Amino acid sequence: MNLMICDDQKSELENMGQIVSEYALTHSELSLTVKCFLNPFDMLDEMGKSGVPDIVLLDICMPGILGTEVAREILSKREGDTDIIFLTTSPDFAVEAFALHAGDYLTKPYTKQRLTDALDRLIEKRRNRLYIPVSCGKEIHRIDLFNVLYAEAKNHSVEIHLKSRKCLKTHTTLKEFKNIFQTANGFVAVGASYIVNLRCVQSLLETTLEMSNGDRIPVPRRLRGELKKQYFDFYTREATEK
Repeated sequence: MNLMICDDQKSELENMGQIVSEYALTHSELSLTVKCFLNPFDMLDEMGKSGVPDIVLLDICMPGILGTEVAREILSKREGDTDIIFLTTSPDFAVEAFALHAGDYLTKPYTKQRLTDALDRLIEKRRNRLYIPVSCGKEIHRIDLFNVLYAEAKNHSVEIHLKSRKCLKTHTTLKEFKNIFQTANGFVAVGASYIVNLRCVQSLLETTLEMSNGDRIPVPRRLRGELKKQYFDFYTREATEK
């Protein structure tokens, strides 16, 4: 597992580096490698050479660029395979950070325990991810089911809409996709044309579901009551488990 840290304050960077290095020693099974950067552009250059890491610890307020902008660049590289923990002195960017599906948002000063708890949760989440191969013409893409917003049957194919705003088209039928999604919690069929990730539903409207990217999914009248129940049951389970 690879982790990168970026903070323009040297003392903060050294503190994070020390905490994560100690974490790596006590979790040797992860084979965790850590790289530290004072400059976000240097970090992005390194990603261009060695690929995006599994986890990034990222300051938000840095000279010349916000950490949220850096996060968008990182997440655009590989269908959101990187989990990001934001660290900042200001709570003002929390809404924007979580709109980017941040793994966590820590305000400075934070404790060592707070940071290690955040790492524990993210790593456990990564262990529980379900990856599937999707054939798109001559290409095969490996996607994380939890990065799927929704899938739509359209023109004799299935369009898979991802959190990264990419859309993959495959000739796999929606019925075959339903069989795959049955292994993952939080996915429901909406009518004959859609499978939706409930984690990415922004609002339950009268006749539609509004997704976190602004797309709206039509909900047949006969399914509205049951879908509302599934939505609330899912989040009740999520809250109980946490």
